[in-house]
Amino acid sequence: MKRAVIFFDKFLVCLIILPIIALFGCNLVTNTDTYEYVDMSPRQISITNNVDTVNLVENVKSAVVGIACSVSGGYSIGSGVAIREGGYILTNEHVISGAKNITIYFADKTNAVATLVWKDKSQDLAVIKSSKDMPYLVCSNEAPRTGEDIIAIGTPLSLDFKHTVTKGIISAINRTVELENSNGTISYMQNLIQHDASINPGNSGGPIINYKGEVVGINTLKASEAEGIGFAIPISIGSSIVKNVSQDVNWKSSYMGIFSLDNDVAYFKGNNIDFSQKGVFVAGIDQNCESKNCFKNGDIILEINNVKINSVLDLRLEIYKYSSGDILNIKLIRDGKEMEIRYNLQEKM
Repeated sequence: MKRAVIFFDKFLVCLIILPIIALFGCNLVTNTDTYEYVDMSPRQISITNNVDTVNLVENVKSAVVGIACSVSGGYSIGSGVAIREGGYILTNEHVISGAKNITIYFADKTNAVATLVWKDKSQDLAVIKSSKDMPYLVCSNEAPRTGEDIIAIGTPLSLDFKHTVTKGIISAINRTVELENSNGTISYMQNLIQHDASINPGNSGGPIINYKGEVVGINTLKASEAEGIGFAIPISIGSSIVKNVSQDVNWKSSYMGIFSLDNDVAYFKGNNIDFSQKGVFVAGIDQNCESKNCFKNGDIILEINNVKINSVLDLRLEIYKYSSGDILNIKLIRDGKEMEIRYNLQEKM
């Protein structure tokens, strides 16, 4: 598996965009947009039948926002999409990381402030809440299909280009991307959706949408050494999180204290396991929590409370059903033998 070189880590307008703006004599936020009526009344946007691209965009764009955050050294630019009533917007964690304030820009050329509700760097996801209610989209409850048509809507490069639409297909699913962190360590993003809709810095946090008007994923990164290879986080993760935080603003994701890999990924990284074995491989353990007393490197998690776990995505979705303090019955394979353990979920700090 080749390492992808990623450039969506942080998009600072003052460092990257302002020299371009000075060259072409543009403003950061254009004031020359012609008026275009957009229905921003709060509602769930539903499309009963497949539509063409023009009508799809007309229907869904009111639920997508551009995001500008003031951070140390300038502005971070990104995108987001509302997926629940009350102005709950899903975006990337790296878009709002270190934000002193958050401004969101709507399709009707107005704007509002937003507050941070939840974030998780390891998932590269965050939930912000708009001060103004707005339309929201339905999340797809079906697994994405390779070859499926999608559009991406976002804010590439600067706020001048907010609500830019590109079109593509889902190129593959369940992709794993290897990332080199700033401290020299290696981490992985797994179960990603690969697509070929054009995305650039600033598209981070924006949605890919199918032709039913449903959110399929949240753009997070792209390969810089290739064209048409972008990656999105499956919406099943984000929709579960937004549901939890909208019901309890103090909700925090629970923590198993392990770093895990899909079994096939673990196999190709040189671990001596059965390639065909379903489950999730425990590749690392947080030594500062209870996990060190429950798990061992090399464990393969098979089930949680009788629910089969075939991938890291399955594991995360199952954990989000529970709260810190809940007891999980976990079936796993250790040293070639099947066994069960009980684990007390902890709160992720």
